[in-house]
Amino acid sequence: MMKNIKKIALIAALFLSSALCFNARADWKEELPRPVYESNPGFVELYYKAWELAYAHIDSIPGLPTPRYMDEAHASNLIWIWDTCFMTQFCKYCPSVFPGIESLDNFYDLMLSKDKKELPKVIGNKWSGKGQGKLLDFRVQHPDNPPLFAWAEYCYALQTGNLERLRKVFSERHYLQDWFRLFDSFDPGKPQPYGSSIKVAAKKYDNGYAWKGCPSGMDNTPRGRTYTPSDPSRCPDNPELRWLDAISYQALSALCLHNIAELLGDKEEVDIWFRKYRELVEEINSLYWDESDGCYYDIFSDGKKSKVMTIASYWPLLAWVASDGQAAKMLQKLDNPEYFGGFVPTCSLSRSDADFIATGGYWRGSVWMPTTYMALKGADQYGAGDIAKKEAVQILKHMYRTYTDYEPHTIWECYSPTEFKPATNKKGQTVRPDFCGWSALGPISLFIEDVIGIREANAFTGTLLCDFEKNPEGRVGMENYRFGDIVCSVIADKRTIVVDSNKPFTLIEDGKKHQIKKGHNRIIRK
Repeated sequence: MMKNIKKIALIAALFLSSALCFNARADWKEELPRPVYESNPGFVELYYKAWELAYAHIDSIPGLPTPRYMDEAHASNLIWIWDTCFMTQFCKYCPSVFPGIESLDNFYDLMLSKDKKELPKVIGNKWSGKGQGKLLDFRVQHPDNPPLFAWAEYCYALQTGNLERLRKVFSERHYLQDWFRLFDSFDPGKPQPYGSSIKVAAKKYDNGYAWKGCPSGMDNTPRGRTYTPSDPSRCPDNPELRWLDAISYQALSALCLHNIAELLGDKEEVDIWFRKYRELVEEINSLYWDESDGCYYDIFSDGKKSKVMTIASYWPLLAWVASDGQAAKMLQKLDNPEYFGGFVPTCSLSRSDADFIATGGYWRGSVWMPTTYMALKGADQYGAGDIAKKEAVQILKHMYRTYTDYEPHTIWECYSPTEFKPATNKKGQTVRPDFCGWSALGPISLFIEDVIGIREANAFTGTLLCDFEKNPEGRVGMENYRFGDIVCSVIADKRTIVVDSNKPFTLIEDGKKHQIKKGHNRIIRK
């Protein structure tokens, strides 16, 4: 009897905490940066819809290290590493409301802490399978998900200027360095990490990492197949495959760890992580690059290329692994309708592949916002902002047309590469709705960075990099845009850029530096 009373009390507390979380900030929209994009008001409408859906997925679970966190819009009893790391890339634009970076602490404290705390209990939702409505242990799904923590922390710090956060996770608790080493230590045959739901599949070898589709995030990708076409409901999960993205994630992490150490003035760590980064760059380019095809591929254990061309081939660009020549060849494919371009670009599997599914079929062709964001950020880094801007516009038009024409009118888990529809999953069913979740990366992050053109902020140097259209149709820009302790409005038209700011900063636009003073500024565009 007493046990049932405690159970009822816990369920009541969980419901109450969720209700309080969702109703705590009636004024939260006032904190948002406000886009100005007169040539297409639909993009602005979709932008606010994405924030509303994301706000509905701020959850609160008693007993978690960080109780208020960003839910991935999936199973209530599970958290995913790469979903959460990607969500930080839009949460950074409104950190006072959206607990993006704080959500990472639930992974650190559950899996890296020496004190093994009792796992909190949560109520299973409709995505929790047979556990719906039951009390379940809160766990990490796929502890060997893409280890993007250092990238997430570094990007968040550039936007917010929160150096104390970096000191905590890098200098004091060593979470970021420890996770890099943890990923290298994973082994399916060893005891599994505390708090995990599914045992790891990743394992490091001399020439890279073995892995599987689900922990990689690309559940039913045909990578590693030995015949075509392959079963669309499954990933081949070839144990002899060495995954390009896995080693690229580690290269990206090493680079970001080096950059974080520089920000913190830790010269010893700067050297350690730069050496590791250079080792990984050399390994990726010597083993995973195919000069004849002009593409990065996975390899088999014997060194042969597994020539299945997927969007994962673009991770080396985000990690600054590719030379300019290699990047140019990759970017040609990104814009080529025979590969990743076409009706809506950045499809997850090349359109030329025998396993490409016109309705999406999950990772057999669907357009996913996380990998889209990754690929277009890689294009930006290699000076192909024109490609990134053009494709971001195409993607937002696709998302908005699906939002207006397809019911329910919402934002989806992933999108069809051939029609104005959500994609199908690996069973041929329509994917999940209200997925913000990482799908907010399109209407928020890509809209701000590539469509509007406020590409990158650096709160530590007080610099804002912009790339506005030369002849925009109407005004374009952002109001109430924050980086560090700077709050500004930056609006461009064909002739001027008008900036209002609470503090001085440097605006870089079209290669020119403009010193912005506190108050009102007017720049004549030439």
